[in-house]
Amino acid sequence: MPRRDSVRAEAMVTTEQARTGGTRTTSIRVGVIGVGFGAAAHVPALQYLPETEVVAVCARRAERAHLAAAQHGVKIALSDFRVLLREQGIDAVVVATPPHLHHQMTLAAIEAGKHVLCEKPMARNLAEARDMVKLAESNGVVAMVNHEFRFSPARARTKELIDEGYLGDPHSASIVVYRSSLNDPNGATWDWLMESAKGGGMLGAAGSHYVDALRWWFGDVKSVAGATATMVKRRRLPESTQTAPVDADDNFALMLRFTNGALATVHYSATAPHDAGDEIILSGSHGLLVIRGDGRLLGARTGETLADLPIPGRLSPEFPEFPHPSTGPTVLLMREWVRAILTGVPVSPSFADGVKVQEILDGVVRSTQQGRWVDVVRSRFQV
Repeated sequence: MPRRDSVRAEAMVTTEQARTGGTRTTSIRVGVIGVGFGAAAHVPALQYLPETEVVAVCARRAERAHLAAAQHGVKIALSDFRVLLREQGIDAVVVATPPHLHHQMTLAAIEAGKHVLCEKPMARNLAEARDMVKLAESNGVVAMVNHEFRFSPARARTKELIDEGYLGDPHSASIVVYRSSLNDPNGATWDWLMESAKGGGMLGAAGSHYVDALRWWFGDVKSVAGATATMVKRRRLPESTQTAPVDADDNFALMLRFTNGALATVHYSATAPHDAGDEIILSGSHGLLVIRGDGRLLGARTGETLADLPIPGRLSPEFPEFPHPSTGPTVLLMREWVRAILTGVPVSPSFADGVKVQEILDGVVRSTQQGRWVDVVRSRFQV
C-alpha cells in the first residue's frame, strides 16, 4: 500500500518540475467516482486547479462514465470503482456517489492508500462515519468531507468576524429555508433522495451543510432535538406515469444546544409552493450578523444600524463561468485538500468534522422517534 509520505514526496517533486520548466505540470492524480454531481462540479474544479489532474471517472453505468469522460477530456472511463482503485497512477479519489455507497467505497479507497474527498452526507449513520474516520486515521491519508459552503464568501467572512470577536459571546442562531424543489410530486422524479435506506432525505442533503456551518461558527454541540417529516408521500418514477412511495424526509426542524450555552434552530422545507429563499441570523452579546440568500452579509454591533458588510476580494475570487454554482466553493475546498496532501498539515472540514455532523443528524432522527433531547457531547471525536 502506498504510504502518504511517498505520495507527498512525489507530489513535491512534480511541483518542483512545474516550477523549473519540467514536462509534468500536475502533481496529484485524481479519480472521480460518480458522474452526477461529480461530473458537474468536482471534475471542473479539479481541472481548474494546477496541482491536480483528473485521470479517471467511474459510474455504475458504463455509458454514463464514457459520456462524462468524453465531455471533460478524461482518458479513463470505468464502471467498477474497484478497478479504478487498482490504478497505480491515481493518488486520490473523490467519492461523489449516493450516500449509501460512501462507506464501502471510502474504506476501499483508504485501504488502497488513496487520499479521499467524500461528498456529504458523509455516511448513512454514525457507525459508518466512525468506521471511515478510524480507517483514515490509522492509514494516514488526507480525508475531507465536501462541505464546500464553508468557502462561500459570506460564510467565510462570517467565520473571520466571529473569530475576531464581532458577535462577542455567541448567544443564538436561526436558519430558515423555504424551497419549492420537491413541492410537485410529478416534478422531481423518484430516486435515491427519496429512499431513507440509501441515505436520502433533506436532513442529510441540506441539513448536513447547515449543521457543519453552525459547528464551525459556534463550536461543539452538547445536545440536539428535532423532527423530520415527509409531506409528499409518493413521487413519479423516471420515464413513467407510475408513482412510488417516499420514506425520506422533505421537511425538517432541529434545535441545537452548544457546549458554550448558545442555542440554534434550523427550519427547512423543500415542499413550499414558492422559493422564499433562506436567511441565517447569528446573534451574540455585542453584535448581530445576517447572511441573506443572495450572498449579502449584513451586520451591526451594539449601538450601530444594521448595514451591508464588505467581503474582502480574497474570499470572493474571480472564477470562470463554471456550469455549476458549487464549483467555485469546491475549488477553494480542494485547494485545502491539495495543500494537506502536499504538506501533511491537518485540514478542515475533515472526516472528524463529518463524524460530529453525522452524530447530530442521527440525534435528530432519534429525537424524532423518542420525542426528547439527545446528548451528543460524549463522542471521542473532538475537533
